[in-house]
Amino acid sequence: MSNDSLPNENLPDFSLLAEMMQNMQKAMQPLTEMAANIQVFLQSFADVIAEFQPKIDGIIAGFKDASRPLIVIEKLGNAQFVQWDYLSDEFIDAILSSNNVNKTLREFFVKSKFKSIDTTIEKCKANPYLHKYMRLFEQSIISFKNSQNDLAVVGFTSIFDGLLSDISGNPTHSLPPRLIAIDSKLEREEYLDNNEYAILALSITFQKTVESFSLPTPFTQKEPKGLNRHWIAHGRSMRRKTKLDCIKLINLIYGLLLINELDTTDALPESF
Repeated sequence: MSNDSLPNENLPDFSLLAEMMQNMQKAMQPLTEMAANIQVFLQSFADVIAEFQPKIDGIIAGFKDASRPLIVIEKLGNAQFVQWDYLSDEFIDAILSSNNVNKTLREFFVKSKFKSIDTTIEKCKANPYLHKYMRLFEQSIISFKNSQNDLAVVGFTSIFDGLLSDISGNPTHSLPPRLIAIDSKLEREEYLDNNEYAILALSITFQKTVESFSLPTPFTQKEPKGLNRHWIAHGRSMRRKTKLDCIKLINLIYGLLLINELDTTDALPESF
């Protein structure tokens, strides 16, 4: 008997499967558009820093005193630590002489009894962009305070993803001109004030942190040593998380909020 003569009831019905696939494509479209917006936001920021980097390298190579805080900023960015606060001489000396930046950072937080991160947490809570994530943020903070670091890292990563999606549609207009003004001062070999160093530190450490944090590393390879959003979000990260990992993500969240504030206001925030 030929195939043409088979009864219709014996033929598989793929219409339901096709409808499900179409619905899945429709559901995924907003996620695809969101990812594209986020990529544009991050790329525009990275482009600004890339143009600025040669000037930083030149200062580091040519001016010993001026290069000290810049070298520290570079090392902090490579360690996924977003920094905006004033760099004290004690902190600069410690990071410059350190062979293990993470260990040195841990020692500073233990010595200060984690007061600075408590301040950052309160600043995050005060920012209106965080309000819709407040329940998850507070639960993640409780986990962090109770040394449930693996759980806290998952929560903080989710919050960062959500905030990045919310903020990525905002136009960036304030920060690049600020960086251009800083670049001009460095060109004239002028000293930067505390706010200018804060903006410079924030810009470079945020860009470097996001770059390594968002790096798509295949699951077939060894898990990255640093925090990796791809591995954390997909439940593949097996590395034991530390308090410092949580602090890095809290700083990353606040760094994003602060950059958004700098991008949407003409004046600097009263306090970084």
